Amino acid sequence: MSVSTISSPPRIGFFGGSFDPIHIGHISLAQQAIELAQLDTLLLCPAFHAPLRTEKPYFSTKTRLKILEKIAQENPGFEICKLEIEKQKTCYTYETVKEVQLQYPDSTILLLLGADQFNRLQEWKFHQELAEHCQFLVFSRNGQEVTPPAIPQLSYQLVKNELIDCSSTEIRKRLKAGRSVDHLIPPAACPFINQNPNHS
Repeated sequence: MSVSTISSPPRIGFFGGSFDPIHIGHISLAQQAIELAQLDTLLLCPAFHAPLRTEKPYFSTKTRLKILEKIAQENPGFEICKLEIEKQKTCYTYETVKEVQLQYPDSTILLLLGADQFNRLQEWKFHQELAEHCQFLVFSRNGQEVTPPAIPQLSYQLVKNELIDCSSTEIRKRLKAGRSVDHLIPPAACPFINQNPNHS
């Protein structure tokens, strides 16, 4: 009789954001998360409208989703989580994570956050509940220091990631000024962004 081994629960990475648009820094972080945290799957979850963001997205939900789907096809381990887009409203991360846990029962959910957002975690709605349901993978952003928020049961891992100087804000500024952004976005995104940036 063979000796059975107890397999560890699947490790699911959750990477939410406006992705307005997704850029090479996002892709690099996602790829590094899979490798460094030994993730089985990484979910890219585009927000319909991020709770802490005041202005509406520059790119339509349709365009952002098309770009992400194309990128997921090219990157093993990437999957798209459409829960927030399909609801067509502002969603809170905790509510989405609960739904993800129903789709991936008995899994460990690891939430990817930049150091800037991690430092502001106490501003998030349901931050205590979120800390009770998932772990955090905290990435450096522009060398910013991490100040862990005082949240009970907070479990996090600091990731020594490669820093890439790129932001969606800078990309939007360049597009408005009529400047090229091809060096800042993944090749799969170029046709969508350059042909019709505000396609609805």
